[in-house]
This record gives sequence, C-alpha cells and structure tokens, in this order.
Amino acid sequence: MLSRRWIINFLLIVLIVLFTYIGNRFDVKTGYQTPKSITGLKPELIQTVKIRTADAILSLARQDGLWFLQSPIQWPANNISVERLLKIVSSESDSRLDAGEIDLATLGLDFPKAMLSLNDTNVLFGATNNIGGRRYTMIDSTVYLLPDIHLPLLSQGLPGVVDRRLLPRNFRLQSLKLPELEIGRDAGNQWQLAAPGEFTSQQIERLLGNWQGLEASRVRQFDSGGTPRQKIEALLEGGERQEFFLMSIDPEIVIANPGIGLQYHFRADLYYELIDLRDDENPA
Repeated sequence: MLSRRWIINFLLIVLIVLFTYIGNRFDVKTGYQTPKSITGLKPELIQTVKIRTADAILSLARQDGLWFLQSPIQWPANNISVERLLKIVSSESDSRLDAGEIDLATLGLDFPKAMLSLNDTNVLFGATNNIGGRRYTMIDSTVYLLPDIHLPLLSQGLPGVVDRRLLPRNFRLQSLKLPELEIGRDAGNQWQLAAPGEFTSQQIERLLGNWQGLEASRVRQFDSGGTPRQKIEALLEGGERQEFFLMSIDPEIVIANPGIGLQYHFRADLYYELIDLRDDENPA
C-alpha cells in the first residue's frame, strides 16, 4: 500500500503536467505582463504636430530632422521640448477604459483641456485622477490614466515650444547693431566693428555666438505695454531684418522681438555677453 507521501507526490506531478498542458494548449502567459504602449506610433516617424488649447492653436512640422513652427509664427521650435511631447506615443498604461462605457464629462473629456495631434492621431487631455494625480487621456475610443507631465508643457503655449535663442543657428547673420556697437562682415567675411575699438576678434565672435547660441532662461509673450530702452537690429542673409527691443537690463535682461510677439529673459550678469563689450576683457 502506497504511503501518504507517495500519494501527495504523485498528485503534485499530475498537477504540474496538467498545468503545463493547459499553458501550452491555450497560450497562457505567466508572471507580470508589461503594459502595452498606448499607440503604435514611433516618435521618429511623426512629421506634424498640432497643439490646441483654450488660448492658442500651434502647428509644427519636421524639416530635415528639426522642428519648425508653422503658425501662428514661422520660426524654429525648441527641438528638446517637441521631442518630449512626442514621447507620449510610447507611454504605457495599465489603466484602460472604453470611452463608450463611461461618462466622459466626469473625466473632463467632453470639453478637453487640450488636444495634441501627432500626424493623424489625436490625444485629448481631461481631468486628473484624485488618487495619484494621473491625468485622463483619450485616444480614439480608449481612455488611459497617464502621469501628468505633458499638459503643463502644452499649456505654456508658444513660449513652451519656441526656440529659446534670440537668433537660432539656421539664420545667417550679416550684421548686428547694438546700442553702443555695430558689428558687420568685411570684404573678407570677417567680423569687424563699424568704429575702431580695443576689442579682440574672439570677444566679438563670442558676443555674436551668444546671440545665436545662448538660450534664454525663459520666454514670454511680448509685453507691448512696456517702454523700450533701446532698439537692436539684426540683418540676415538675403536682406531680412529682425528688430529687437532692449526692455530691461536689471534685475534681468529682457530682449523683445515684437515681430514674433515674444520676449527673452536672461540673467543681468550677461550684459557684456549680449549687449556690449568690456575693455577689461582684453587679454594681457
């Protein structure tokens, strides 16, 4: 007669064989299942972006691997900010609801706070969940709960996605007329001051480089109610002119570009990096 231990071992073997058969027969997945991405889009294949909020509609397009605003202004975009937005297509969520089975009004999706269009895919942003602060987000007929990291950027409007440099590098600068300086290219295509000064070519090139390479700490809509201190004019290749206003130098430098309706904010200690040259910077 079989002992109780043999019977238990026999039953365990039978159960293992049975569960193995069921798993293979019906393709049962065991263990933790990784949530699937909310879209099948790949960020690198997205060519157009449209942002709709209560305050603005922005359109962007990819050109030669870089992002450019198409409306309301035609201007280079901040590629890092746009790429951050594109990462939403690869987001994963373990919370999914069928839009037809819930009241969209209770989730803030009947009148969404913003809509992000990526190629032909629309992403709607509703209210936040009381637990965890995640945001209800709808794509097609499915509602997801995602970390609330995208709507804050969308809500910034134009300042959130525009290039933060005064003159992005795709502009070919020919001359720059500052309050106390005028810099232009000579016959040999070298930078020269209009009036002789005790400044090196490295100082001049650094200042011009800052106009095309230094990013503002923040960008805001142009405050047309302010009084400009000075006018600055940049001449670009092809004859295009960009006019700037020096609005403030303390407690921060504020340079406005009224043509695109934006103003750029820099630290006050960058005055001799953007506005003027300093004699004591000459090498000994």
